Amino acid sequence: MIPYTVDRRADTGVTNVTLGIWLFLASEVMLFGALFSAYALLRVSAPAWPAGRTVLDITPALVNTGLLVVSSALVWRATRVAPVPMGRVAISTLLALAFLAFKTLEYRDDAARGLLPETSTFLALYFTLTGLHALHVAGGAMANVWLMAGRRVDARVTAGRARALALYWLFVDAVWLVIFTLFYL
Repeated sequence: MIPYTVDRRADTGVTNVTLGIWLFLASEVMLFGALFSAYALLRVSAPAWPAGRTVLDITPALVNTGLLVVSSALVWRATRVAPVPMGRVAISTLLALAFLAFKTLEYRDDAARGLLPETSTFLALYFTLTGLHALHVAGGAMANVWLMAGRRVDARVTAGRARALALYWLFVDAVWLVIFTLFYL
């Protein structure tokens, strides 16, 4: 078992939490990379591909982009202050939940307009990628709660956890920006 330490390891030059988050993010890059590769292959092989703006409503996506960027920025800024200000993390959590609520409403509106995964390859990919991304937003919100619940541990441990969480949120943002570009523009 690898002990949880806040000191840099001699063999890697980073802390256990830093190494762990980078390994986790590498696996997430492979997951989303495979799905984006499937998107690219299906799109170039399709005889016709719709422009996302002609199919989907961009307004909820723009709102969600703002919510996600501000949410991530709050966690990132929280890592710059000692001790980690949990108020920023709490607001980030509320913004992540708002993202999920808006995404749910968007899915409901899409379904009401007959835009369902079985309708087209475009929509099947849209629901797959945005749904998986939404699960990652939910996971980030849970991680925010975990960070806030564990704030009574050593301040250096909390700071390490906050830095790892900030990297996770940056990844979630980057994935969303790719999804936004591919499906809404």
